[in-house]
Amino acid sequence: MAQSPVSAEVIHQVEECLDEDEKEMMLFLCRDVTENLAAPNVRDLLDSLSERGQLSFATLAELLYRVRRFDLLKRILKTDKATVEDHLRRNPHLVSDYRVLLMEIGESLDQNDVSSLVFLTRDYTGRGKIAKDKSFLDLVIELEKLNLIASDQLNLLEKCLKNIHRIDLNTKIQKYTQSSQGARSNMNTLQASLPKLSIKYNSRVSLEPVYGVPA
Repeated sequence: MAQSPVSAEVIHQVEECLDEDEKEMMLFLCRDVTENLAAPNVRDLLDSLSERGQLSFATLAELLYRVRRFDLLKRILKTDKATVEDHLRRNPHLVSDYRVLLMEIGESLDQNDVSSLVFLTRDYTGRGKIAKDKSFLDLVIELEKLNLIASDQLNLLEKCLKNIHRIDLNTKIQKYTQSSQGARSNMNTLQASLPKLSIKYNSRVSLEPVYGVPA
């Protein structure tokens, strides 16, 4: 897929076609790559990524794929779902697996589930900290700010999902955790297998030229 820069016209077209839920998801998906950016809306987000050289047709296609706007892939970017999936299998991703996992969990929860999760986390966030009408992604962001959830710290979320009897989503988290641990293990194995460099030196280097002392 093309890695060429994305024009302001294309950014405008995409932003106009997304509904509020899709915009929220896109902003959430990019939180890891926009930590130092003030991006209150999708247009500013995409424009900031473009200025930093992080937005190409390939990465924009990835974002549209993640929010399931396959129609925009075809209409605006002139590509399709299968092409994007093939690209993602063979290339690094803009969006982390952690963000994708949480977005997919959020899509699987109804409003009653989310309200129950907000209630269950009050022991950790404080009463009234998170409004009852907030979305699951809003809840996740607040938990991240309090260091209660992270890519390698999902125990609290698992516990809460178990309490609302969403074992199916716990299974999804466990698969993600196992995959992440496997990736870290493979990286450690690779690092351990690299040849260790050693510097050999001659302990009998003559000191006579400088100090007149034989080695």
